[in-house]
Amino acid sequence: MADDENQSLQSQFPIRELSARTQINTVTLRAWERRYGLLKPQRTPKGHRLYSEKDVAIIGRILTLVARGVPIGKVKSLLEQNVAIDSQVVEIGDWSDATIELKDAVTAFSLSKVEHLLQKAFSNYPAPICSEHLLKPLFAELSLIDDHGAALGFAESELVRYALMRTNAKVAKKRPSETVLLIAGYQTPTWRLALMALELTDVKFSVHLLTHSFSVAAAIELAQKFEKAYTVFYQDGLWKDADKDLMNKLPLYKNRLFLCGTAPVLANVYAEGRVFKNSNACISELIKHQTTLHNV
Repeated sequence: MADDENQSLQSQFPIRELSARTQINTVTLRAWERRYGLLKPQRTPKGHRLYSEKDVAIIGRILTLVARGVPIGKVKSLLEQNVAIDSQVVEIGDWSDATIELKDAVTAFSLSKVEHLLQKAFSNYPAPICSEHLLKPLFAELSLIDDHGAALGFAESELVRYALMRTNAKVAKKRPSETVLLIAGYQTPTWRLALMALELTDVKFSVHLLTHSFSVAAAIELAQKFEKAYTVFYQDGLWKDADKDLMNKLPLYKNRLFLCGTAPVLANVYAEGRVFKNSNACISELIKHQTTLHNV
């Protein structure tokens, strides 16, 4: 019996490995266990959590459900009922209440309420889910308000502040092996880079978000100065001819510079695996590089 128990323990793994395999940060994994009862890890004699392949599969189902808009508080009952994940599940999901609550806090210009709601969202859900279902819809709605950009600018400022606080806390706790420098070009909303920072932090990158907007020439200079880091230069809009020439002459394959946004795409800058129209594709490519590096 003891041998069977030891073998079972050996096939299990700690929370840091579960986090690495599922790309869900440990804070969220603990919240799913404590607040919502979604995970039931075993414990070592010293009380450390141990997980199995069954937990990986459960997290896969959780992610599918929340990606379809199901609030985390309703996930447990669906898992217990073994509900098929089909079009009917989409009807259960509704993020509109959370978006309205955050929008109300923003338009009331409540610093404490906005920070609380951001903390709540990113503690209970993976960063990509928060981005797609809460923050991007929020900024789309705020852009329609006729207040000279006051609410949108306030929301962007608070999201950037939260992202800096969260990324700095992760760096201070334990510096990950790979660093990403995020640079915004002109005409690029900084909130998009803040969301990238939060997503990359959760998958163990050390992220440095620069809050100033830079020209193409300055971004190239920064990428060269930080040559050991991955640099993401995100710019929407259109580049001038001089900027196009600068980027087209740059041998992207010789450095770790990644381009994101409409500007490089419309300028027809090409380098396989280095130019992306949106942040999701860019993040996926960075994760591939990270995985390849760790497997070498």
